[in-house]
Amino acid sequence: MLDRALHEGFGWNYLMSVDSGHLMPVGLSLAWALAHISLYNWTLASVVIMILVAAASLAMLRMLLTVFVRRDGTAQPGILLLFAVYLFGPLSAGAVGWLSVALRVLPLQIAMLMAVHAHVRYLRRGKSWQLIAAAFWLAVGMASADQGALVPLLLYALTIAYFEPGRLRDAARRAFVRHRRAWALYGALLAAYCIVFFIRLAGSGVPVHGPGTAASLYRFAGTLIGTTAVPGFLGGPWQWFAFGYAQAAPPAALEYLSWVVAAVVVLASCRLRARAWRAWVILLGWIVAACIVPVAIDGLGSSAVTLGEQAGYVANATGVLALCLGLAFLPVRETEALETVAASQQGDAGQPGEASQTGKAARGALRPAHVIALLAFCCFAASTVTSLQAFQSANPGKAGRSYIATARLALASAPPGTLIVDGPTPATVMNPGFFPGQADTASVIGPLLRGTSAARRVSWISALPAGVHPNAMAFDTAGQLRPVGVTGVWSWPPPQSPTKGASACWKVTDAVTTIPLTSTLYRWPWTVRVPYSGPAGWLFVSLKQGQGLQVAVPSGKHVVYVPLTGSGNVVNVQFFANTGAASPPPLCVSAITVGLLNPDQGAGAIPARPISG
Repeated sequence: MLDRALHEGFGWNYLMSVDSGHLMPVGLSLAWALAHISLYNWTLASVVIMILVAAASLAMLRMLLTVFVRRDGTAQPGILLLFAVYLFGPLSAGAVGWLSVALRVLPLQIAMLMAVHAHVRYLRRGKSWQLIAAAFWLAVGMASADQGALVPLLLYALTIAYFEPGRLRDAARRAFVRHRRAWALYGALLAAYCIVFFIRLAGSGVPVHGPGTAASLYRFAGTLIGTTAVPGFLGGPWQWFAFGYAQAAPPAALEYLSWVVAAVVVLASCRLRARAWRAWVILLGWIVAACIVPVAIDGLGSSAVTLGEQAGYVANATGVLALCLGLAFLPVRETEALETVAASQQGDAGQPGEASQTGKAARGALRPAHVIALLAFCCFAASTVTSLQAFQSANPGKAGRSYIATARLALASAPPGTLIVDGPTPATVMNPGFFPGQADTASVIGPLLRGTSAARRVSWISALPAGVHPNAMAFDTAGQLRPVGVTGVWSWPPPQSPTKGASACWKVTDAVTTIPLTSTLYRWPWTVRVPYSGPAGWLFVSLKQGQGLQVAVPSGKHVVYVPLTGSGNVVNVQFFANTGAASPPPLCVSAITVGLLNPDQGAGAIPARPISG
């Protein structure tokens, strides 16, 4: 996201570009500002995230005060518990600590909560300006994330479930007719968004892979709900994987216990309020539509379980969770009035005093349900402390800051003519499994060269070509620059020289010299490392099975790198000297390594020690 912000101008094409299948001009605007003000500035990024968190928290509080206000205008004390669930929920940790998630989820939360606030005020007062405010926040939500297109459906579900009397079918019909101006305006916004989104998606060339097999979809949905969402809603997951980012890893016993506690909470709410089940249906519908469906459409691949463990995918549901908890346990004044009317009608139709007995029974039901809710919140508070402490320990943010700071110093200290070979970044910085084609050092570290003197001293290549490259270096997992090396299979020791004091080596001439390896290689694109000494000429290198490659070598003592695709347990070499003599001197090859190109951990590093994060 930051890399593209650096290379593109701020305009319509950039703002309306589809980022990994997401249309999010609000987040892209913030990313563009962060990239151009100060790239990889953790303090600046933290300030932006904290501002967004504060705005989302205020929006949540404003929404709770609007939805759960009493008829006399006073606030219900229970909204403080709902506010705490939203504010301290561990599932939000991924949105707060991961910039790309924060720039998408937090603006969506602000817009969604403010849209609910404005919509409820419109339902109660019918003022046009309140409807316009709701439409404005809907537009902001759609510009923040794909899930913003689902907020109008959330508003409609909220209206028919808690702001209209009667059965759902009748309530849906009455709500549609009574508030047709609102639905027409919301529908027009949704239609415009869909037109823009699908036009931009079609022109972006981003493939839509789909969920794949039904088994993958079930694994992803089951993991996201059972392993991540349910434990997370109750203050879990208590443990996090060290790899990835915000990967939930709840202990099996606590995971199963969370399912039991969740079931008890749902049953207690339904015992307390007749309409509580509607709130849980709304929450489940949001999780399916906003958390599962977008990821499934984008494609699950072979990592369905790993994706399901990622808390960032359910971070947008924390606001809906707080709202639905309130709807399940706290009275909404419209619903309370409807329940009072129903109880009165029941009393009129039954025996005298039956209404009062019903009221007493209802009041009697309040106490155990409230006790269960209070105990559940205490468990949530204790679990939250444990989960956030565990997240801090598993959080790769410190490692990422150290990596970037070290790489920045390495670029500033690199000698002139340094040739940096591109390679993958560590998973603690940017996981190549989640970001194929983006999690490489050229994309992550390369932008640090912009506007610096190091840009004239350093060049970047995607792969090391055949030849002698004394200044070739690569970044290690700590962000240090090290000379390149080859990790893999070694050759057997060369024969001893008959000349006393001479170094042992293979005397390579224009006749094929076969150098045996200590093990057999399977077919793969390998790099052959050949240290040699001797005259200038041409060196031909091939594996036992596979095509060879001829490369020019200068005179002296050097190391030549030859990329080859092949297999076998020997390396064949020939040398053709440039001397033109009838009997040219041979090339002395001391050893051969065939394997993968990596930073040489035994060589000196720039800087000598990593910078602390």
